[in-house]
Amino acid sequence: MGQMKKTIQISILALLVSIGAFPQGLIRPNKPALTLDASTGFITINELNAGFGLGGVATPYSKSFFGFTTVNGYQVNETFLAGAGTGILLYNDGPMIPLFLEFRLRILIEKFTPYLSGSGGLLLNPSDFNTGTRMFINPSAGVRYTLNRNLGVTLSTGLLMQMGSNVGRSSFINIRSGVVYKF
Repeated sequence: MGQMKKTIQISILALLVSIGAFPQGLIRPNKPALTLDASTGFITINELNAGFGLGGVATPYSKSFFGFTTVNGYQVNETFLAGAGTGILLYNDGPMIPLFLEFRLRILIEKFTPYLSGSGGLLLNPSDFNTGTRMFINPSAGVRYTLNRNLGVTLSTGLLMQMGSNVGRSSFINIRSGVVYKF
């Protein structure tokens, strides 16, 4: 029993000495992680979008979509930004033009920055503004990778829900990927 206890003590001591002998990998260098400019100011987010319908997809504009959106906003502080956006989404049954507000809350400011996003507004149907217009909300979560102080790339996924008085409600799993530019 005494020999086993001595072997364990020597093993623990050897482990501690080896960790202390090579601390370079354990200590963060003096150079801070590259992050997007944290000062207040204007920001633009341009993203490609794709969505895949959930549940019943037999009704018009409920099967799938892809498109492009742009948000022009203001970075209030290091963690919060708000903006207004538009774009074009090409649904399986035709185009829709989103007009929306977007808010993003960044969680951990690093080179890889996770964030929560919420957007909502109107989806305008250019072929039928009166009965084809829908409202939507789109909560999502994503990550931004910082390329330099003014430029980053994003990838997020969320649940887009759209509803209208004459068209019912439909939901999509959506994926967005794009570029963030801080002026």
